[in-house]
Amino acid sequence: MMRMLSCLLALAIAALPALAHAESDPALAGQSVTREIDGGQQTREYARNGTLIYEVIEREVRRDGTKMIQAIEREWQDNGTPVREQEFLGGREMRGTLWYMNGKVKEKRVDQSIHAPRGTPGTYVERFSDMGVLQSAGVFQGQFRHVGVHRYYDEAGKLAREVTYGPDGVQRSSKTFDGGAAAATVEYYPDGSRKLP
Repeated sequence: MMRMLSCLLALAIAALPALAHAESDPALAGQSVTREIDGGQQTREYARNGTLIYEVIEREVRRDGTKMIQAIEREWQDNGTPVREQEFLGGREMRGTLWYMNGKVKEKRVDQSIHAPRGTPGTYVERFSDMGVLQSAGVFQGQFRHVGVHRYYDEAGKLAREVTYGPDGVQRSSKTFDGGAAAATVEYYPDGSRKLP
């Protein structure tokens, strides 16, 4: 049942890309409004022009018999363009999306427990150019440790390079692609030195 609720919540979040643009109500200009909602509370902050610039929805949920806070945070610029949307469970980010000021998606993050439950633990991260073209994708543990296969794309979104990292974050191998076909493969020792052919 909880898994089904999580899936429904994930679908709802995916269907609402930060409401595309934030709502606006001049009567609420400069105010912060908190109200009780089913199972929790919602807080909204409005800019001086009445545009919704921040929203957090918090609910208490049970996971494996433990009470946790589930929170969704959304932020917009004064002109209503989305800045970020994040979903947390027990203080841990489960999903996140960041936008460029031009409205294009900058980065998407999904916890591996959702993205690939049997895969390498961490956060699956996709980064995009300011034109919305995928630039890189891979799993991180913490903010900086690359693990597993990371793919890098050119400006047209075609696979350019693939780098494999070990569980310790050390680069193990890399492949360079030219027009979709593997052009060269390089393998590395644990100390980072190249294996000679």
